[in-house]
Amino acid sequence: MRILKLKNNKKRLITVVSLAIAGSIIGVAIAAWTTGGSGSGQASAGSAGSMTISAGTPSSSLYPTASADVAATISNPNPYKVHVSSVALGAVSVDGGHSGCNTASVTVTSPQTNGGSGWDVPAKSGVNGTLDVDLADAIAMSNAANDSCQGATFTVALSATGASTP
Repeated sequence: MRILKLKNNKKRLITVVSLAIAGSIIGVAIAAWTTGGSGSGQASAGSAGSMTISAGTPSSSLYPTASADVAATISNPNPYKVHVSSVALGAVSVDGGHSGCNTASVTVTSPQTNGGSGWDVPAKSGVNGTLDVDLADAIAMSNAANDSCQGATFTVALSATGASTP
C-alpha cells in the first residue's frame, strides 16, 4: 500500500511540477511586452535646373513679303519632363556678314504656343533631355528689306518657362 501511495504522490508531484512549468511558460507568453513608437522622418527637395534654348536648323527661308519658321532646340537638365506652354520671341539680330541689312524690316509673332498645346521636353536621362521645336511662321520680312538682307542669318531672342509635368 505504501508503494501505491508513493507512486500516486510521484504522479501528483510530476503533475504539479508540469503544471507549474506550463503556467510559467504561459505567464511569460502573456507577460510579453509590446511597444510602439513615433517620431519623424526627413526628405529634401532638389532644385530645378534652368532650361537652355539654342538655335536649330531652319526648315524654310525668309524673303520679302513672306514668313518663315524659327528653329530652336530646348534642353532640359532636370530628371523630370517639363511642359513649355509658350515661347516668347524678342529682339532680332543679323549675322556680322550682313550688317547692312535693315532688321527693322523683320518682325516676329510672339508668343508661340504650338497651337495651344505647348511642348513637352523630355527628362534628363544620362544627358539632358532635348526637343527640337519649329515655331511655325514666327518670323516675317516686309517688302522694305534691302538687298543686304539676302543670304543673312537672323537670330531671334527666345525665352520660355517650363513646369514639371507627369
